[in-house]
Amino acid sequence: MSRSISYLKFDLRLIKESIRLYVLAPAIFCALFMFSGETYSMALSYLFFFLIILATIPFSTQGNEKSTQMYYMFPAKISDMVLGRFLYLIGIAFVIFLIDTSIVTYLYQINKIQNFEILTMFFCGLMSLITCFIQYPIYYKFGMEKGKAVSLLVYLLPAFCIFALPSFLVNKNGFILENSLDFIINNKLILMIISMLVTALIGYISYIISYKICKAKEI
Repeated sequence: MSRSISYLKFDLRLIKESIRLYVLAPAIFCALFMFSGETYSMALSYLFFFLIILATIPFSTQGNEKSTQMYYMFPAKISDMVLGRFLYLIGIAFVIFLIDTSIVTYLYQINKIQNFEILTMFFCGLMSLITCFIQYPIYYKFGMEKGKAVSLLVYLLPAFCIFALPSFLVNKNGFILENSLDFIINNKLILMIISMLVTALIGYISYIISYKICKAKEI
């Protein structure tokens, strides 16, 4: 684990200049949404979309040949190298979830959002994380440049859902939708646990696939 953390620290050193701009952009974006008449749930749900963008930064910086050579200088196993990159993803996801959770807790206490909006943001967050787990093996397989084209297909569906789902639920109408929302809210704990377990399983599978790809390349 200590060697994996060394890779994580190296990733953070490589991206420290770039990540400032990437962090500033979503903060401004969400602030504009929250104070421009849009719903709070929409603004906070969009924040999860930036997780997908932040997750790719190490691959972008590693595209530099000098950085790549330095990255592979550590005397560690391939599994440690891949795990270090996944620790970065998990860390970024944790920070974004923490920010969203803190804001949501405050908004809920002052009655600005409802239960179904909180669930919407939760599932949008998991959907974003799953998208990141899917794209990591793609970047390991094809590299950053070629992987972008392949990952575009991965982005489309979750991006549509993340951007459309809050509006869809805020403007909810109809008997079927109302019953669906009632079912989700009444079984929210079970659904959340199942969703987190599925996300964790996808993350583990993504790690194994990424490891095998790197192993096959004899990196």
